[in-house]
Amino acid sequence: MNHLANVWVFSDNVERYAELMTGARQWGEKVYAIVQGNTEIDYVKALGADEIVILESHTDLQRVENYAETLASLLGDQNGLLLMAATKRCKALGARLSIQLDAVMVNDATSIDLLDGTLHA
Repeated sequence: MNHLANVWVFSDNVERYAELMTGARQWGEKVYAIVQGNTEIDYVKALGADEIVILESHTDLQRVENYAETLASLLGDQNGLLLMAATKRCKALGARLSIQLDAVMVNDATSIDLLDGTLHA
């Protein structure tokens, strides 16, 4: 199986990271976990993230969807895959990101294959 250089994972629910990290390890040489605050760092670190990116929240009312510009800036033109939990907020964030990055978004994928460097969901 081929591997992507980078795979990022993000969830608005810390309990979803275990499943996301398992998939990320399958497809990525390097796995980045993107978390919403310091309280999630130890949990995600124990799951084996190569690097952790912390998104700052300036208020408890910060909505996940509002991270789209920050994540688009982070991901930029880097080749890779972003895996997100299948929650309402992550789907809304994914829709915004797909526009900003001019990238394909697939909701609720049950399987992903990487064939000759091309992802198939």
